[in-house]
Amino acid sequence: MLLPILLIAFLAMLASVETIAVQMNAGCGFHLSTSGGFNGSVGQLANGQVRAGSDLTPSLFTWFGDAFADQQGRRCWWTPPTSVLQCDWNQEPSHGFEVGCYGGVSYRDQSLFYECYTGDGDEVNLYLQPKGINCSTIMLHADACRPACAGESSSSSLSTDTTMYQPYTTSTSLRTSTSSARHSSSQVTTITTSSPASGSTYTPGPGRCDVAIAESPDEIILIDKKSPDTAYGLNSDMSVKLSPDSSTIFVFRLTAMDAGKECALVFNLPPVTQQQPPWYTLTGSGQVRFALLDMSPANPGNTTYNNAPGVAMPLEAVVLTPGMTLKPLTFPCPGENVDIAVMMKDDTGSDAHLEYNQLEPQLPLGLYLVMC
Repeated sequence: MLLPILLIAFLAMLASVETIAVQMNAGCGFHLSTSGGFNGSVGQLANGQVRAGSDLTPSLFTWFGDAFADQQGRRCWWTPPTSVLQCDWNQEPSHGFEVGCYGGVSYRDQSLFYECYTGDGDEVNLYLQPKGINCSTIMLHADACRPACAGESSSSSLSTDTTMYQPYTTSTSLRTSTSSARHSSSQVTTITTSSPASGSTYTPGPGRCDVAIAESPDEIILIDKKSPDTAYGLNSDMSVKLSPDSSTIFVFRLTAMDAGKECALVFNLPPVTQQQPPWYTLTGSGQVRFALLDMSPANPGNTTYNNAPGVAMPLEAVVLTPGMTLKPLTFPCPGENVDIAVMMKDDTGSDAHLEYNQLEPQLPLGLYLVMC
């Protein structure tokens, strides 16, 4: 009975509305910065428009629940029809912002945003959707007001010096079933919530739904920088290896059927048990980095360290810990036939070693794509 219990607990974490983070640190002050297509601090124009740029004074924002205001008390919202971020007087703010325990900012389960150039020096506007000119994707980061990660005291949650994982809890009961109809090569798990988690302070947006799908990778590719021209062939065992030299690429295939859904990458390491043989081995210490690649490998069986796709966007770096659940990225599902490739590797100076097989459909272990 242990595996079904673990599966239900894992899927419950994915279905949670994460209300704890929403309600913490009201009245806290923070600054924003961007990474990805534009790296820099976030400031404002005199009219309250929020921009990132090297010639702007960083703005101090105030967090209140699941929204924020600028230093003058103007409330910040995604202005229609362009969805540009702006702070205005006498304006209802956009509710649904969250600051993760690692400092990443999301809005109603979306953690990828857009910057579009303005023509004013290097200043860029910030958008919820790509509706400007010369746009690229970014992530937003807060330098304070984050909730405590597991193992931290609440007093340590106001800085982002330590990158950890965000735990998820819920009281929602679930029914589970499995199906292989979506892709013949991957395991799909459908979860259905019978009641919403309590304590929500706003209407759930996209990605907060009664039914979610957790899909395992379609391809897992191993590469090694000590043997940069060696291809390890098709990985039929779906084995994952991580070390200072070994990295793993996960490939997920999305289809046009996913249009209108929210997607999230979720990485899970179950608690250590007396299970024999062990589900995974984890040794060493240091941070592990996730990164979104600029394309999927054209030939998985012949992919090497030297010909692997480049990094399009670094995601969060975390310390792997038994019992952790991490959500490094949320984004609107593209709604077209496309592959998404994610690399997991040791960060600089790390000596973390992790090995496991992502084959067991009932075991919540490894990186999954969750759609809602």
